[in-house]
Amino acid sequence: MWKVRTAILAAKITKWGLSIMGRKGTTLPGAIALRICPNLLDFYGNQLSGRIAFVTGTNGKTTTSNLLTAFLRADGRDVISNSLGANLIQGIVAALIEGVSLQKKQSVVLEVDEATIGKVVGPLKPTVIVVTNFFRDQMDRYGEVDTVVNMVGQALQLAAGDTTVVLNADDPLVASIAPAGKNVRYFGIQSITMQMDDQGEVRDGKFCRKCGSSLQYRYYHYGQLGVYECPGCDFRRPIPDQAAEHVQLCDDRIEFQLDGERGVLNSPAFYNVYNALAAITAAKLLGVKPNVIRQEMQNLNTGLGRMEKIVVNGHQQVMLALVKNPTGCNQVLKVVSQFSKPLDLILILNDRYADGTDVSWIWDTHLERLSEQKKLRRIVTAGTRAYDMAVRCKYAGLEALTTVQEGDLEAVDRALEQLPEDHTLFIMSTYTSLYAVRDHLLRKGRESVEA
Repeated sequence: MWKVRTAILAAKITKWGLSIMGRKGTTLPGAIALRICPNLLDFYGNQLSGRIAFVTGTNGKTTTSNLLTAFLRADGRDVISNSLGANLIQGIVAALIEGVSLQKKQSVVLEVDEATIGKVVGPLKPTVIVVTNFFRDQMDRYGEVDTVVNMVGQALQLAAGDTTVVLNADDPLVASIAPAGKNVRYFGIQSITMQMDDQGEVRDGKFCRKCGSSLQYRYYHYGQLGVYECPGCDFRRPIPDQAAEHVQLCDDRIEFQLDGERGVLNSPAFYNVYNALAAITAAKLLGVKPNVIRQEMQNLNTGLGRMEKIVVNGHQQVMLALVKNPTGCNQVLKVVSQFSKPLDLILILNDRYADGTDVSWIWDTHLERLSEQKKLRRIVTAGTRAYDMAVRCKYAGLEALTTVQEGDLEAVDRALEQLPEDHTLFIMSTYTSLYAVRDHLLRKGRESVEA
């Protein structure tokens, strides 16, 4: 027990020191604690037994985790989460050390990296594990998508017998790893009343993982997500336990129906419907009261740079979105291309470790879609690979609109200085610049209009 106490104390001192220097300290305190007490997660797993939820997958982990946290807090629970997305083992430990109080009954929602879940599922013993989707992402770290699918699938097999697994029925890669002998629940989209242009999308799940046959689709939602079946065996889309119907775009928000109740997402991005469904399914399994879920569904906020709207200087509208792989980027580009107001665009591309050092994924994005946006005035590229992004824009036929700006925050400031009165500034950024840009905008605006 002395190792546990020493590790927690050392982490808190480290966190305090980092905060004095103006740093968030989402991982270093956890790394130090684990060096002192490698079995620290076993301690927390025993203390929080029956009250932990995991969220993993390629896209949507942070949004789903934050939505689930909001449901639990609205239900009157004290919730700990790694809300800033530090989802490796050090970040998870840091979040637990900072948030857990042994004098309180607390719930925990943890976003977990796909390569980390196998290391933490045993000691933490989650009650619920949510898997959002699988797409090609950071291939320098993970390799092909099948590697990630196998890692998460093996972790689900290691989960305790009473763990409930929540899977995306519309993603054949996710549905294929349903663990035998465990309680499994599915979410998916049943009907859409908005236009879905899936032409040329990257399809990561073309083949049946059971027999190798090419999957047949009735229709796609985006990527490989849709309604599918295998002609060579009995693998097919499971019937969702929670199914959204009548999904439609309404101005700058999306509405849907779920079990006769109306849901409203304060985001125009279609993919956030899946994140909302995942969070609602998990909330129900964790016993959140039906009236709380019904009330929270009326105002679902994605937050934290996930198509987040921020007002700067009292009147300038900024939309901030994380992009890190082709499928997610294409969905954001679709929103930008269909935006109804005049706009400027900043594309920030980095190749640091947390972003993925291989940026070749930008050539699988549909930047050409921006040529359809007649109200786009200019594009600014920034980040460590700003010139790579500028070249990609050139080949997308956007060279006349594109300029390169050194420095992420400098690019943002200059764009705001030159932004016409009636224009919206869209910022699409990879991970390592996202929060610095967000903090910078919030300091200038002093408020987030819609998280």
